[in-house]
Amino acid sequence: MSNLLTKAEIARLTGAPADNPEAQKQVLDANRIPYVRRRDGRPALTWDMVNQAALARVNSTPAANGSTLPSGFKLPIAS
Repeated sequence: MSNLLTKAEIARLTGAPADNPEAQKQVLDANRIPYVRRRDGRPALTWDMVNQAALARVNSTPAANGSTLPSGFKLPIAS
C-alpha cells in the first residue's frame, strides 16, 4: 500500500483536474503544501505532507479575515 496520494485524491484536494498537473501545483504552492515533482511533471505527495502544512497554518497568525486557511484550500483540517 502506497502512502502517496492517487491522481484522483490530488485532483480532489486541489480542485484541479487530474489531467492538469500545472494547475494542481499552483494550488499546492498557493496553500504552501510541499510536494515532489515527478519525472512526468506531476506532483507527488502524502497525507502527512498535507497535514503538516495544515498544522503549520493553524499555528501561524490568522489572516486579516480571521481565517488561517488561504483561499482555494479545499479540505478541512482533521481534528
